[in-house]
Amino acid sequence: MNILIFKTNIRFKKDVEQLNPVLNGISTIADWNVDREDIDKVLRVVTTGDHSQAIISRVRQAGYWCEELV
Repeated sequence: MNILIFKTNIRFKKDVEQLNPVLNGISTIADWNVDREDIDKVLRVVTTGDHSQAIISRVRQAGYWCEELV
């Protein structure tokens, strides 16, 4: 399992709810959450591989800004 960490602009509970079907639709994601209290609105994703570009692409298609933190 890999843990990928992203900086986002996901601010509200409704934003997380909107991403639910988007991220749950990626079969390699085991779990994910957003720390909306963090200044970087951190999205943490537990995945079976390094699919960071696919995750970034899906989050951006949903209308949010997302970049991987390294």
